[in-house]
Parts: sequence; structure tokens; C-alpha cells
Amino acid sequence: MSSVYVKQNKELSGVKVISSKKAYVHNPKTGERNKLNPDYEFVGKVDMAFPSAIIKANKKNKSTTFIDDVSELPKRAKVELVNYFYDKNGKRNNKTVAYLVRTDNKSKTTPSLRGKTGKSRRG
Repeated sequence: MSSVYVKQNKELSGVKVISSKKAYVHNPKTGERNKLNPDYEFVGKVDMAFPSAIIKANKKNKSTTFIDDVSELPKRAKVELVNYFYDKNGKRNNKTVAYLVRTDNKSKTTPSLRGKTGKSRRG
């Protein structure tokens, strides 16, 4: 089967897989590591409870929403996911959640460059 991923769709093209240790930082209000890291722009997360879906990466113990299907990711990101959840022998490790962060600044959509109607500012 061929992938539905279209190279013109840049929304998921520049994503990288990171662990939860890098995704969360210490929250001084609660004294725990439950604050999303402000150094990253989060696209979503892949949880092994829903291995074929990218869901919203939000605060722990909060409700979440569906973002996209894992099949929409580029091949490089899919390989990173498999390497993250499995060891070299093909055995499943104990990791349950992988976070997807944006690394390519060109891939994100920039509605601030256009007016609210979607037209350019020049005309």
C-alpha cells in the first residue's frame, strides 16, 4: 500500500521524536515534572494505547483530542518511532509514549503573515 502523505503538505514534514523526560520540565507551582517544555513546539504524541493515532500533547491527566494518523508522518519519523518503541532485536521495550516536536520552521503554517481573510497584505 502506498502512503497518503503528500510532499506538498508540510504540516508533519519536520517532526522529531523525543521522550517524556525531554518533553516535561519542573513546574514550580506543583513541584513536579508536569509542565510541557517551552523549548519545543509540540505537534502531538503517540501513545501505545492508541498506536495508530497522533493525539494532542497536553498536560498530564487532561482530556486529549485526535490530531492525525501515524500513516501521515514522513518515512523518517516512522522509522524514529519504531526505533523508539523497539530495541535492536525487535523486542518491545517499556516505553509507552513518544512525543512529536517540530524541528523545521518552514513546515509550520504562518497565518500571521496573512490577514484574517487569508489574502495577502499587499492587495
